Amino acid sequence: MTLIKSTVPQRVTIKDIAARARVSIGTVDRVLHNRSEVNFETRTRILAIVEELGYTPNLNAKSLALKKSFHIAVLVPMAGEKDPYWKKPVRGFRLAADELKDFNTGITLYNYDLGEASTFITESERLLSDHPDGVIIAPHFHHAAIELVQKCKTGNIPVIFVDNNLECESCLAYFGQDAFQSGKAAAKLMNYHLNRNSKVLIVNLAPNKAITHHMKRREAGFIDFCNTEVPDRHITAISVAIDLLNEKELFTTLGKLLTEHPELSGIFVTNSRVHKVAGYLSSKGKGSIMLIGYDMVDDNNTYLEKGVIDMLICQKPEEQGYLSAMAMFNYLFTGKRADKVNFSPIDIIMKENLNYYNSNEAIHS
Repeated sequence: MTLIKSTVPQRVTIKDIAARARVSIGTVDRVLHNRSEVNFETRTRILAIVEELGYTPNLNAKSLALKKSFHIAVLVPMAGEKDPYWKKPVRGFRLAADELKDFNTGITLYNYDLGEASTFITESERLLSDHPDGVIIAPHFHHAAIELVQKCKTGNIPVIFVDNNLECESCLAYFGQDAFQSGKAAAKLMNYHLNRNSKVLIVNLAPNKAITHHMKRREAGFIDFCNTEVPDRHITAISVAIDLLNEKELFTTLGKLLTEHPELSGIFVTNSRVHKVAGYLSSKGKGSIMLIGYDMVDDNNTYLEKGVIDMLICQKPEEQGYLSAMAMFNYLFTGKRADKVNFSPIDIIMKENLNYYNSNEAIHS
């Protein structure tokens, strides 16, 4: 009697994937079901192993059986030289799009100019005319965003916010930073450098001074820490809004304020444009002023390495884009809602640990 070995390949199991990735079976299960408890790096590694081993999630068979297709629309600011930060969330959206194409799901990006509310409205109308099944919005223009959300509600189109949270009841979920808490973190970090009765400058940089809700919440968190956590230190915060479209306004305003307040000990910039202030301080001589801002864009990293920027507060924007897209797909496909609020970690980046974050980012870019 001759034993004939089966030529049918052994089915790959979740246990096989967990062993290869050196994680628990539960972690693999959370990734396969698009839950948000797994960090971006681990999730990406597991998904790479899933593809390598040829594991076919049940969702794939189900999607083929149902013969459904979905269109997810993403409305975010333009990513380019004017605002390189938005390249990072877009990278996350594209990673999600690559994974979801096998599930008959497409993601379309619609871009608006952060300095022109009219472009948000125009792109909103174009987006709605394409009849999406779900919409992901970075709602930097409050009134226009609320109007879009209302139109989506009328059309029974689910909405997820990314990067900026308007705390809207009809919104399905939010993926982004706790802006208020990140402002408090910035204040605590700066207070290690400040003496009693110090003065600090809070700088809001935006085209046409279109200060977002997110930036206001960061400023509020910073001031709240100074007033409630260390009131006996008597830290005075001076707030200023500067129009990025006026090339001279930044130098003029900062020059005036530093002349009027030569004792200024720190500057807190509420967004990723902190490199603009770093450029000014670099040209004039930074002195002992501590400078804190947001996000690992190339210009910020350069000034961090030079010691002009002291610290950056970061928020894993690639992960925000990826997880928001996967959460929308999961809702459309299974009806399962993501958590209402999904906060990103508040990472503190310094010159001393910058290269470690850059290395990790390069692996997954």
